[in-house]
Parts: sequence; C-alpha cells; structure tokens
Amino acid sequence: MVIKKVLNNNLLLVEEKGQEQIAMGRGLRFSYKVGDQVRKEDVEKVYMLKEEKNSRDYIRLVEDAPTEYAEAVQDAIGLAQERMEGKLNEQIFVTLFDHLIYALERQEKGIVLQNRMLWEIRKFYPKEYQVGSQVLDFLNKRLKKELPEEEAGNIAFHLVNAQMEQSDKDAGAENGMLMVKMLKDIFQIVQLYYRKQLDESSINYSRFVVHMQFFLQRVLEDHMLEDGTLSLYDSVAREQKQAVGCVAQIQKYIFNLLKKEITREEQTYLIVHLARINP
Repeated sequence: MVIKKVLNNNLLLVEEKGQEQIAMGRGLRFSYKVGDQVRKEDVEKVYMLKEEKNSRDYIRLVEDAPTEYAEAVQDAIGLAQERMEGKLNEQIFVTLFDHLIYALERQEKGIVLQNRMLWEIRKFYPKEYQVGSQVLDFLNKRLKKELPEEEAGNIAFHLVNAQMEQSDKDAGAENGMLMVKMLKDIFQIVQLYYRKQLDESSINYSRFVVHMQFFLQRVLEDHMLEDGTLSLYDSVAREQKQAVGCVAQIQKYIFNLLKKEITREEQTYLIVHLARINP
C-alpha cells in the first residue's frame, strides 16, 4: 500500500493495485509520509469505498473534522458495523460520520435537536436502537461527552437507511423517515380497524413488525412480490374476511400517499399476518 495522503493521526489514504483505500492504525502519521509503503502489520483496519463519490465525501469529512472527533467517530462506525454484522451499505461511512461530527459540535454549543420519531424508532427498530445506544455510550465515554438519548434514535435511523437499497443519500434518508411514519400510521389503522390494542409481547406481533418493515421497503423501492401463477389470495381471503377489510384500508392509505397499488401476493401475506395477530 502506497500512501497518497495523510488524513489525520490514525488515518491514511493509500492505494493498492489501483484501488484507493483508507488505512487505519494508531499513530500512522508519525511513522510514515506521502509516497511511503505501509507495512501491513502497522494497519489495524482497511476501508475500501467502492463508489468514488462516497470516497471523496468521506475523505473531505475526515480532513475537516477535529482529529479527536474523527478518530472516535471512525471507531464508533466500526462498532456499529460489527454489531450489525456487516449488513450496512458503505454510504454509512459518509452519512453517519457527517451526522455524528455535527452532533458533537452542536453539543459543544449547547444545542439539542429533538427527535420526534424517537418512540417509533425504538418500537419498530429495536435492534438498530440497541446498537445506536451502544454507539452513543461508546462516544460519550471515549470523548467524555453527554450526547442525549435522542442521538441513539438518530444513529438507529442512519442504520435503518444503510440497510435500504438506495445509492442516493438524500433518497435513502427520505425513504427511511417515510418508512417510520408509514409504520406508525399503518399500526394505528390496524388498531382502529380492530378496535383494540395489539399485544406487543406476542411472537405474532413481532413477526408482523418485521414483515411490515420488509414490505414497506419493497413498496418504496418498487420491488413488491409478484403475483404467482397459483395465487393463494382467493382461498386466504375467503377464510379471513375481516383481515381482508383491514388490508383494504392499508391499500387505500398507501395509494393516497404514494399512488402505488399493492400486488395480490403482498395482500395475501398481509392478510395472513393480520389474522395471526387478531385471531
């Protein structure tokens, strides 16, 4: 690996076999200069961003951020990746890095931004919220800061976005926020339709939440399940007429909001899940 640029004390922009990479290791700045070959034993981690725009944006953010913050945030993102088992889009290096640096700078100035979706994120994305809390705790201890709980929700929101198939940063963020809103609205529709509170402790409720997350992701990305040649819709609909009525309400909501029709295959799965949580 040949050094192209020193980004901060611990991060170097290097090139290997024509591919730019970010090499991370304690005190690399003090052992090497531009043009040197980096010994692999001195490198703790290597980040390779495939998209050129992501790479440029990330390098700019690292160079502009205070060194202490940049290094801590870099480690925090590594922690998030590890806890999310590598399921995150590389865009997370840019979006979450950018967000956390500004969050730290806002905290210095005593500025707190309320996250009005905190309750919904905590409810519908417990895994992402848990990881967000761990990242927040890591940063607060490492930097001796007191970032508020809202930031755990904000981090979780970025983790949700990074799991969606969106290469455009703005589109991904917009879809992520929209998905949280739609989950909240649809669960309200279901509870009003059945005139009762859903049992959030049941396994069928947990399965329904997971199904709705993936369902709405497919809707927003125009990847809905296609109708099969031997559709089960007719037989399922005959047996679960009440659930059919609820699905019709959900269909109306989605069409009014997005002007999209739900396929029969998607309707079938919604009916099955609604029948399970409302026996």
